[in-house]
Amino acid sequence: MTWVTAAVMRALVLTLFWIALAGWSADYAVYGVISVVLATAMSLALLPPHPPSPRTWLRRAVGTLTLLGWFLWQSARGGVDVALRALKPTVDADPQVVVAPLELPPGAARQVALILMNLMPGSMVQRMITEDGEPAHGPDRSPTHVELHTLSLSLGPAEQWRELQRRTRHAVDPGPGL
Repeated sequence: MTWVTAAVMRALVLTLFWIALAGWSADYAVYGVISVVLATAMSLALLPPHPPSPRTWLRRAVGTLTLLGWFLWQSARGGVDVALRALKPTVDADPQVVVAPLELPPGAARQVALILMNLMPGSMVQRMITEDGEPAHGPDRSPTHVELHTLSLSLGPAEQWRELQRRTRHAVDPGPGL
């Protein structure tokens, strides 16, 4: 029963997402149905359903809402900062690369944090590196740090990255202490 419920719920969410993006049009209905079926199947294959736990759902929902609010605030703040820097007669930018520790283990939380960091104005993850500063390529070279490219050190990219990782951990995999 868990698989059926998960498939129906995921298909419903993906259908709503499709409608929000493509609109309600008969011209695109076939594409929508095919996309939703394939995305639902892929979702079930990559993230198999597990028995529901209301406590985990509640902690994950609180963590996700907290992450979303923080992310939106940081994005708005960063966007205003970048705009003000661009509007000055002499652009106030001093591009730097900052190395910061990668605290999240491989998996969904790390991927979410990497994506969100790249969506924030003023800073982005340039690459993941190993302890010795080399690019993390291949199975024997697991990353321990990230290189953050930033417009200015005053944006605090390392602190922002640390806080983003903490909040993402609570949203994706909330522990009992949240």
